[in-house]
Amino acid sequence: MNKPFHIKHQDHLKLYVLLKDKIRFEDVMNRKQIPFYSEINEQPDIAEGIRYFILDTDRGKVDKLLIENDIIASTETISNYDFRNQKKFYKVYVWAAIIITLLIAIGLITEFVFYS
Repeated sequence: MNKPFHIKHQDHLKLYVLLKDKIRFEDVMNRKQIPFYSEINEQPDIAEGIRYFILDTDRGKVDKLLIENDIIASTETISNYDFRNQKKFYKVYVWAAIIITLLIAIGLITEFVFYS
């Protein structure tokens, strides 16, 4: 169902899906028989996501599918960003800050107890 070019010439929504969610998104769309069009060769940069053309009449169904399947997508005006990828980095950053703070506190307590 990936080649109904007629969608581009009707009232449509441009949806950008991250590359990591491409297979899952297309699978869900095909299972639910929702027509979509995407031509990756027409898109010079896929860093912002792969562009899909979806009929305006299917917008509600697609929104529901995106939420149910935890797929990150955006429109042309609102760029997508997967904050879940940054979550792991922030955990490491927080733990490093806690350890450094504890080491400084232990050093200050040790200095106060033994050298005062």
